[in-house]
Amino acid sequence: NKTVQDVVFYLKTLKAPIQRNQNEPSVISGKQVFTDIGCAKCHTPQLVSGTSSIAALSNKVFFPYTDLLLHDMGAGLDDGYTEGSATTAEWRTPPLWGLGLSKNSQGGKYFLLHDGRANTIERAIELHGGEATQSSNNFQQLNAEQKSQLIKFLESL
Repeated sequence: NKTVQDVVFYLKTLKAPIQRNQNEPSVISGKQVFTDIGCAKCHTPQLVSGTSSIAALSNKVFFPYTDLLLHDMGAGLDDGYTEGSATTAEWRTPPLWGLGLSKNSQGGKYFLLHDGRANTIERAIELHGGEATQSSNNFQQLNAEQKSQLIKFLESL
C-alpha cells in the first residue's frame, strides 16, 4: 500500500533530535562525568548507520546514546514479563537523544524507565541495577555540582 510506504519513508527520514546548549561549560563538564562514571559503556554516544538505499541515511555518524543491546538491569527493574528472547530483567538500552525534550512532551513531567516509574533523571539512574550497578553507585557518590552538571548534559540531549 502506497500510504503505508509513504509513512515508513517519512518515519525513516525524520531528523534526529539536536543537542542543545552543547557549548555551555556545565554541559561539557557533565558529558565528562557521564563518561567517567560509566554511563557511556551502554549509552554509547556515537554510532554509524549501515548501508541504505536512501543516500541520506547510508553510513552516517549519529549520536543516539545507546548501544541498542540487551542488558541485565537487576531485580529492581525485573517486571516478571518476557519480551521475545529477553529475560524478565533484561532491557534494551534506550537512546538518550531527546531526553531533555521528553518532559515537555509528557505534560511537564518525566516518566522514565520501561514503566514510567522514575519521575526524575536522578531517580532513573538510581534504579539502574544489574550490569549498571557500578554506574549507579558512581552517580550516588558524585558531589552536588557533578550531579548538576551530569543532569544538565543529559537534558541537553
